[in-house]
Amino acid sequence: MARPTEGGARWLLAARAACGLALVAAATACSALPWPQREHAAGGALGEEGLLDLRGVVHVHTRDSHDSPGDIGDVAEAARATGVDWVALTEHARPGGPPARGQVRGVIILPGFELRAGGGSLLALGLGVLPPDRRDLAAVVRATHAAGGVALLGHIETSRLMEPAAYAELGVDGIELVNLHAAAQRAGFLELLVGNLLLPPWLSVRPLLRHPAQNLVLWQRLPEARSIVGGVDAHARVRLLGPVGGTLDSYRRAFALLTTHVLARERSPEAILSALRHGQSYVAYEGLGRVDAFRFSPSGSSFQLRAPAEARLVLSCDGRPVAEAQAAAADLPIPPDAVSCHAEAWLGNRLWIVTSRRAARSALHPATARSRVPLRPWFERAVSPGNAPS
Repeated sequence: MARPTEGGARWLLAARAACGLALVAAATACSALPWPQREHAAGGALGEEGLLDLRGVVHVHTRDSHDSPGDIGDVAEAARATGVDWVALTEHARPGGPPARGQVRGVIILPGFELRAGGGSLLALGLGVLPPDRRDLAAVVRATHAAGGVALLGHIETSRLMEPAAYAELGVDGIELVNLHAAAQRAGFLELLVGNLLLPPWLSVRPLLRHPAQNLVLWQRLPEARSIVGGVDAHARVRLLGPVGGTLDSYRRAFALLTTHVLARERSPEAILSALRHGQSYVAYEGLGRVDAFRFSPSGSSFQLRAPAEARLVLSCDGRPVAEAQAAAADLPIPPDAVSCHAEAWLGNRLWIVTSRRAARSALHPATARSRVPLRPWFERAVSPGNAPS
């Protein structure tokens, strides 16, 4: 191969330098691109029963945790920008004041903590003060319930407490079915870095939107785990490119990807926590498509499913799919021997929406269910907060 002339060598060196500068500029520009926001009102109408479909995010850290620089004002602004009604904080326990609570700029803030537990974590939502011995997980669960809160297992993909006996003994209310931090670990640094450099923002985060198949299997082993949430696990601190890159897990970006909806009787902390405790919730990968509302309600010997757009609608009962339809709305039959069911909506091979479980007998035998289970009906009809009856 012929060696380049002196002039050619200078040209090659300049070209390489230009390419390097272009790469750095591209990295900075891609990271600084505004996250595509879907400015929309919170909540969505499903019917006329008076329940509100309230969009929320669970598993959020601020500077009250040791590993986040985030500010509660930033959390509220991100929630407003992404149409989120409520935020559940999960601060790492450390000496200091209690986590934020109440309303901040119109956004409901639920206090809470995240504690290490059995290889995973325990999420204590609605708890403002930890008991003296935070290592006693059962005591933390009792304190959470006494405060009107909800106790959930987090990071279930690594939790030894997902064993049926351990789960039952602890007495928690449900699980964090999805966690974006775990999704990032599964995707790997290289895939996220290349996507952040070369792809538009809405495509660069696609690896985070892969459903955790293992977690779905773990959930099916726990029929008593009625309530599910999706954890954004946002710290507002992860930068793939150091000082020249944007924050991968910024509040605004994370809140646009994954949400937890509740069907609540009113827009209040108490009603939101009650809905979570009773399994009146569903998880939505809103990075795949906007979800203002999803309906999963009994109708005779079937469940009615109503999605925001056409999808593969699946009814699963007792750990196995029993019926499905490619549609925006479908009535799917319930097997006569079914105990509990949940619904899913898929866009191609991507899980879009998954609901908490509902007792099948409440659909097959509504009169019997009302006498035995004195819980408010859920996944039935809801109205948006703006249209709620006075």
